[in-house]
Amino acid sequence: MPETPYCSHYLGLGPYADCNITDLRTDLSEVGLQIRSLCISGDFSSISADAFSHLPSLEVLQIDAKRLERVQSGAFSGLPNLKYLLVLFSDSICRSITVESLAFAGLTNLEKLELSGLKLVNVSTSVFDPLVSVISLQITRTCTQDLGDIFCYLPNGMSHLKNLSVTSSGIEKIENKGCPGGSKTWPVTVLSGIQNIYLIGNSIEIIQANSLVMLQNLSSLALELKGKSLGSIWQSGVGKVNELSLTGSVLKKYSTNFRDLCCLVTSLHVKSLSLVFTSTDRLAPEDLKECGTTLTKLFISRSEVNHLDFSFWTGNTGMQALQMAYMMLTEAPFCVATNGTVWSLTLLDLTGNSISEVGGDQFACMPFLEQLSLSYNTIKTLQLNAFRGLHRLKVLKLDSNKISQLTVKNFRSLMALEVLLINNNIIETIEDGTFQDQRELRELSLGRLEYIYELHLNRIFYVFPPKIQRLSVDAHYGTTFNLEQTSQPEGTFVLELNGDRLDFEDCNNPVLKAVRELKVICKLFICKYNFMAPYFPNLESFEISGGAEQAPLSNVKISTLHHLKRLKLINLSFWNYTETGSVFWNLTKLQTLVLVNCHLSFLTESMFKDLMSLQLLRLYSNSPLVLIDGVFEVLPALTAFVLDRVDFQCSCGNGWILDWAESTEKVQVIFLQKQKCVWHYEILNFLETMEKLCQTDVQYICYVATAGCICVLLSAAVGYRFVRWPSVVLFFRLRGWVARRFGRQWHRRRRRVEVAYGEIEEMQYDAFVSFCSRDEAWVLGEMAPRLEEQGNPRLRLCLHNRDFEVGKHIMDNITESIYSSQCTICLISRRYLRSDWCSLEMRVATHRQLENQKHRLILIFLEHISPFELSAFHRLAKLVRSRTYLDWPEDEGDRVHFWDRLRRNIAEEDTEAS
Repeated sequence: MPETPYCSHYLGLGPYADCNITDLRTDLSEVGLQIRSLCISGDFSSISADAFSHLPSLEVLQIDAKRLERVQSGAFSGLPNLKYLLVLFSDSICRSITVESLAFAGLTNLEKLELSGLKLVNVSTSVFDPLVSVISLQITRTCTQDLGDIFCYLPNGMSHLKNLSVTSSGIEKIENKGCPGGSKTWPVTVLSGIQNIYLIGNSIEIIQANSLVMLQNLSSLALELKGKSLGSIWQSGVGKVNELSLTGSVLKKYSTNFRDLCCLVTSLHVKSLSLVFTSTDRLAPEDLKECGTTLTKLFISRSEVNHLDFSFWTGNTGMQALQMAYMMLTEAPFCVATNGTVWSLTLLDLTGNSISEVGGDQFACMPFLEQLSLSYNTIKTLQLNAFRGLHRLKVLKLDSNKISQLTVKNFRSLMALEVLLINNNIIETIEDGTFQDQRELRELSLGRLEYIYELHLNRIFYVFPPKIQRLSVDAHYGTTFNLEQTSQPEGTFVLELNGDRLDFEDCNNPVLKAVRELKVICKLFICKYNFMAPYFPNLESFEISGGAEQAPLSNVKISTLHHLKRLKLINLSFWNYTETGSVFWNLTKLQTLVLVNCHLSFLTESMFKDLMSLQLLRLYSNSPLVLIDGVFEVLPALTAFVLDRVDFQCSCGNGWILDWAESTEKVQVIFLQKQKCVWHYEILNFLETMEKLCQTDVQYICYVATAGCICVLLSAAVGYRFVRWPSVVLFFRLRGWVARRFGRQWHRRRRRVEVAYGEIEEMQYDAFVSFCSRDEAWVLGEMAPRLEEQGNPRLRLCLHNRDFEVGKHIMDNITESIYSSQCTICLISRRYLRSDWCSLEMRVATHRQLENQKHRLILIFLEHISPFELSAFHRLAKLVRSRTYLDWPEDEGDRVHFWDRLRRNIAEEDTEAS
């Protein structure tokens, strides 16, 4: 999977699966049944019926289908638990896709549907009929000019629909002309239940009268208008709207009088009005009076007001929230020349303007103000009594300005202040007691302290805020923190520190014991030349970043933080640290470990041996990192292993990671498909390279092993066919030789003959008769009487059914009988040719003849056998071609001559021996 789609992950809806696929059926078969959230992308062109039915646990399904051409009926059937479905057909245009009318059949519990890039004109208006539980429907880039055409797709059964969003779809008008073809009408009941409609990204020029009459109780309505269509909104028949958002181009020729806006606000009973990228002629008290008393919130952002009278609010003193953000305001004299009129405003947001100074009593007319945002301005000076009268102010944002001095008088009147943000200001001086009156302070953010080399927290507070929950200090180049006799806060808090070198004077101050979460960005974080972290004994979360230069660590004692649950180490260098293997020891409560560019060469089993509670391990390393086999076996609670970036070595030694990732059931291995490995100075995809290097080797070994087994089996078959009997004969010959050589006594019953080398061997039989059991009657009735009882000389024949020794192995009997006989007579018949034992007897006799040329082999054919039949028996056919053989005569007169001739051939050897 070289690419992974962008997916939105929702808390509590894991486990997740992100897949880049080409074939839905094949690739999705690898997804586990327990998957609850699935995100897929790829080059597939069709979604067939029941494509996801094997994943009944799915609750979230996101599909990036930019090459999809067809969605068949029942494509999403079998998903009874699916709550959210997103299908991205295109991210820039609308495409004509064949979506069958029953494509969403079975999604009876679906609550949210998002479709992007689908041209609805070619889709049946009944396509959404099965979606009876949908609460939110979001359609983007549909290339539909009339919003009424979208209404035609809403089924009467979609009674739970509350949110309808049709964005960037080219809608230019809203008309009530009915549905195309007249086969369907607008679902009035469904439309009347909608609470939120978002039409941002559509330049609407025409809104027909009474076209929105069914919308009588909207919570919010967002429109992007073009031209002179503002007055047509209330003519559309739309009823009450709590929040109205209007977006439009800042063009003077389309500028609108604020009175017109107020008339719209009054007619729709709007409580909150938002204007973004709009233009209005003027804003004065008489204009705002037209809004009546219903308007309580006014948000104007990135818009243009040609003539702005800052006393406009006196026309509606009941307004509670005002935002004028990114309006290029250079001043904000709301309270000048108001003749003591009090404004009930509780929220004022002036973010992103060009205000350079906060004058004295500038907000004196706003005694009820609770939140004031002056972020991202150019404020340099806070004049005396700048915030006087704001006794209820709880949140003050002064971040990202140019404030250089903080004095005792700046915040004296802000007794109720809970959040104060002064970060991203170059602070040169802070007077003692600057925050002495902020007893309710819960969050304080200071910085950048470029010229403050020693910060006495006890002096700027006098008494440490007892309710403090977060303290952030940007010391920039470095600051020494002096706590001295600072009192300990009542609860616990978060401490965030940033600087090149951070020094603490009081290592064991009680304030440090109250810190539960510590975030540090610095190169040196020390207290009297010792690493500072161990002096926060109750830490539960610790995050430290060494900055761009990878700060070296000395005497790190993270292992002493026994209460630690979350640890994040960024840009730290463990190269020269001698106790790297024990850094994570004793952290038995640690649940989350994040390591980013810490220059750890190895992660071993011994390093993680105490992390019994670790659930999440996240790694990022721009230098080679080796994970030793078995490192995860000591992490019994691990549920997620995230590899943001780990450059592995392209070695089969890392193959265990792939095997473990595939086999583990309880651990999610995330982004493994994105990892790289180093191979001969090249950076390659880890999965693809490992497959080529290692899986190919395994396949080759399997191929060689299989081929070898086949060869062995074939050899065994061929050997059994051609070498079996020679091997058997050889075996018994060797065994007989060993027996004779080492003292086996042979019983010689007949005469002795002179053999090679002058030895005398006694022969028991004149002839060994090899015959088939089916020919036994002929042997006993004809042959034996003729040769043993009649004629001269009388012969001694060896017959297996008569002379074989009882209890001895048959092979021993055959071998010893042939070797104890003067010759061997083979009685050939068709039954003989099919007998394995007869074939063995002939082979033994042949080998005996090769060993001793005086041993003769006599062939007698008891019946006529053609040469063609003999051709299948190679050894016998060869013997017939090279030897004279006897045929059993059918004529009775010839049989006397047959017996005489046979007797002479058998007795010939005896005569020669005499």
